Amino acid sequence: MKVSTVLAALQQEDPNSEIMIQWYTKSDVEAHTRAEYTEAHWNLSVALFDKWDTGMDDYNVIHCVAEARERLMVL
Repeated sequence: MKVSTVLAALQQEDPNSEIMIQWYTKSDVEAHTRAEYTEAHWNLSVALFDKWDTGMDDYNVIHCVAEARERLMVL
């Protein structure tokens, strides 16, 4: 998801309301997995995460990164 999408969605919320939010940056995932990812790999991982409605947790993020790696190796 693009940061601009999140910012636009937050503009619709009451600034005093409480929300739950969690996000993962490329550097967060690289630090967690101790690996580096190309922009193409990261962008596909994000697209898979957005498409699959996987929920927000470490397991699902890592699953999308692994699936993107497999798909890119086939290309």
